[in-house]
Amino acid sequence: MNIFIVSMCFYPDDFRINDIAAQMAADGNHVTVLTGLPDYATSRIPRAFRFFRRRRESWRGVNIIRVPIVARRSGKIFRALNYLSFVISGGLYARFCRRKADIVFSYQTSPVLQSMPAIAFSRRRRIPLIIYCCDIWPECLKVWNIREDSALFRWADKRSRKIYRRADLLPVTSEPFAEYLAERHGIPRDRMPVLPQHAEDLYGEIAGVFEDNDCVDFVFAGNIGAAQCVDGIIRAAALMPDGIKSFMIHIIGDGSERSRCEQLAEELGLSNQIIFHGKHPLDLMPFFYRIADCFLLTLSGDGVGTMTLPAKAQSYMSAGKPILAAADGASSAIIAESKCGWCVPANDPQKLAAAMEVVINTSREKLIQYGNNGREYYERKYTKEEFMDALYLMINDTIRWKESKQSP
Repeated sequence: MNIFIVSMCFYPDDFRINDIAAQMAADGNHVTVLTGLPDYATSRIPRAFRFFRRRRESWRGVNIIRVPIVARRSGKIFRALNYLSFVISGGLYARFCRRKADIVFSYQTSPVLQSMPAIAFSRRRRIPLIIYCCDIWPECLKVWNIREDSALFRWADKRSRKIYRRADLLPVTSEPFAEYLAERHGIPRDRMPVLPQHAEDLYGEIAGVFEDNDCVDFVFAGNIGAAQCVDGIIRAAALMPDGIKSFMIHIIGDGSERSRCEQLAEELGLSNQIIFHGKHPLDLMPFFYRIADCFLLTLSGDGVGTMTLPAKAQSYMSAGKPILAAADGASSAIIAESKCGWCVPANDPQKLAAAMEVVINTSREKLIQYGNNGREYYERKYTKEEFMDALYLMINDTIRWKESKQSP
């Protein structure tokens, strides 16, 4: 099968689309990825990719085509230019290239506009389009305090509706995503199968392995942005009672809120209990996952935060350690169903602090049991094999459906 993937972010940036594309190629498909330049980790374009270098390359059997973009840098203006530049340059390539494919697969994170080059290629080649919806629009805008009555939100609402309706199939990562898109944009429910993100099985050797260091180690790994509410973890730590057993909080990752969170930790006198390790490549994450006694998962309590099951949840489960979540909706439902930890309401540092105290006082045997529950749930639902089988089924069904519509 000839598969054309559109994803603004791709290797060497760490996104699950890397694993998906590489597996497709390993399975004997001809895979091409249209992407931008790798600036997600540093907000700068690496020197090795400047001056039109490495615009065509092969990685793990995947053909990569990189189009020019404006670097992310910092601030809203550059971020907007970054997104817009991919839409324009990717759209031009999609419209004028001679490449052929059987299907287009758009890996849609934020913003939804990055799927527009996929739409252009699909229309030009008259082939089916699958948009894998990992971030939901325009609901994501509310995280940045953009109100529904604003001109920007109304514009994004109309644009999102047009983009989502262009998809022949719109897999979503959770059931609440499908409900939102059906209600807000009128997308037929039968066109939105639920396809949770998978987790790379990097942690099989450390699953259920706990360090004996006379300290309870909490680990948060992932993006540090407005939607992740990492500041709630810091405020909860400040509310922990005196004399409680020693604990540490490890925050691994980077993002727009990192500096503010570091400053907050310092202001609250928590610099010795909260360590910001920064962003690390995927192959180093087993080191940090090994030291965890309990993982932290925090999300905003409004809009997209209630619908999202972040991909880190699957990774946490695969490591065989318990999870403490301060989240509502999809995340709390999965933790309750899998019996892999504790969940408290989002945006409530007091309840999070109380739950952290419970974790600290929980026996090692109970922590191991919660971790085993999570690992078993991951093996049933979130492995790459389960994901790829479901995705191939969707791709083949969509191709057959499209061919039947085009037949005279």
